[in-house]
Amino acid sequence: MTTTAPTLSEDELTQLDIMLSSNETDTLAIDEAHGYSTALLVRQQTINDPEWLEAILGDHKDTNDEVSTLLKRMRDEIQSSIELEQRFEPMIIEEEIDDELFESYEGWCFGFMLGVTQHQSLWETLPNNKEDLLAPIAQLALLYSDEELDINEDEYADCVELIPGAVTKLYDFWKNHASE
Repeated sequence: MTTTAPTLSEDELTQLDIMLSSNETDTLAIDEAHGYSTALLVRQQTINDPEWLEAILGDHKDTNDEVSTLLKRMRDEIQSSIELEQRFEPMIIEEEIDDELFESYEGWCFGFMLGVTQHQSLWETLPNNKEDLLAPIAQLALLYSDEELDINEDEYADCVELIPGAVTKLYDFWKNHASE
């Protein structure tokens, strides 16, 4: 039986965000780390802490036990949410543009797709009829990395709306096909 992991408080999330963003460019941002961890958990991968932390923290993987502890708690929280079949919510970042706040999903999607591509050999066994589940995540990840790529607000909202269900369906697929 899966138990619910303790939720990170707003203060802990802020602290983790500050610690991650204070490092060099090879460290993932908090939303990217959340997306990356989600991809590994969805794929039912055994997560090797040193390898996972290196992917998130880069060369800074050994710098701070507090960061590692908070990241592990965040990972456990994601896993509990998915396993307990709660409605999955990706971590979003609010950005201010021209004095307006916007919710940004691109960083989370980038992190998720990073997890997919770094473990591509495992994801290659995803059947063609399930690859469409990755489409909205991949689309928003491309926005994150390509300034010239543009989609309208309705297309963006449609992609965002599909993410929770896509994560749940991918998790369910891999759960039922764990040996593949």
